[in-house]
Amino acid sequence: MDLFQDLPHDIALQCFVRVPFNQFHSIRSVCKAWKAQVDLPELLRLRNSTGKAQSLVVLSQAQVNPAGKRKCLDIPVYRLVVLEPETGSWSEMPCLPEFSNGLPLFCGMVGVGSDLVVMGGYDPRTWDCCNSVFIFDFLSSTWRRGADMPGGPISFFSCAGDGDRTVFVAGGHDLEKNALKSAWTYDVAKDNWKQLPDMAKERDECKGLFHGGKFHVINGYPTDMQGHLHQSIEVFDTSSRKWSESKDMFSETPYTPNFCVEGTNKKLYTCHANDLVVLEDDTWRFVSRLPEVTNKPYIISFFGHLLLIGASKYDEPNKAYKMDLKEHVWTKVHVPVEYYGHVQSGCCLII
Repeated sequence: MDLFQDLPHDIALQCFVRVPFNQFHSIRSVCKAWKAQVDLPELLRLRNSTGKAQSLVVLSQAQVNPAGKRKCLDIPVYRLVVLEPETGSWSEMPCLPEFSNGLPLFCGMVGVGSDLVVMGGYDPRTWDCCNSVFIFDFLSSTWRRGADMPGGPISFFSCAGDGDRTVFVAGGHDLEKNALKSAWTYDVAKDNWKQLPDMAKERDECKGLFHGGKFHVINGYPTDMQGHLHQSIEVFDTSSRKWSESKDMFSETPYTPNFCVEGTNKKLYTCHANDLVVLEDDTWRFVSRLPEVTNKPYIISFFGHLLLIGASKYDEPNKAYKMDLKEHVWTKVHVPVEYYGHVQSGCCLII
């Protein structure tokens, strides 16, 4: 079936490629042919190859009061926020099903294709640990429930995605506060969990990173060392399906950062003291001073840039900056008053 009457398919497809991401849910409802076209993976690949793809930064962010300050609550109420860094547009996402009173605290968030996967966390009403999985499809603008995380409720686990269809989860602790070695993969398309071999070490409050085609689990601590992070990295090779402790990565580095991101140039970046640093030849090298944002800065990578979000002091409004990875120049991003709140976590999707 033709997408448009009397219009060649190739030209019609170019029209679809140029549709803004937030209009896909509307054009999917026009007819079966349009819905089928939007749902094809080839559409996203074509948007990427022609430079029409859009970067979306999704943040778990605390709600703010009308004055622009964090609410004076013992437990901040978080929601999902989307920033389009190319346009500077901010918007709030629909609430998770079953969580109208706020996003689960300390939940895991991973972007996979056009889907946002939200896993686990603590129910903000009861403080019960959850093992629920929810997927938001940005093409249909709808939530769906995924298969629960296996192994019972766990928290403070590491997670990362391969950018295609797979989510990796490892470590954390169970309801008895026992640190875990276990690891799993979640196939978003098949809604299917599979267990991986255990890591060599227990790792609570570890961080996850997918880099160089491998899943890296960074730092963490065992059950008998509550809160005392040990600096080490275990790496899961997806081809051999085996874990190994990293012996070359950071080998010449005096510390292993607890959080780092991969830029679109495939280099790793992190914040150290008041500086942004990059990993080159197994050594962290200075890139730039951080602009004003020194209190728990958070960085996210998107098309050729890094996004920096944070505050200069505790309980002050958030500021945001983006940096071109070629020029190393920071540019301030406008943050509306209603998006001044603390950022707990985030990820980027390319749609």
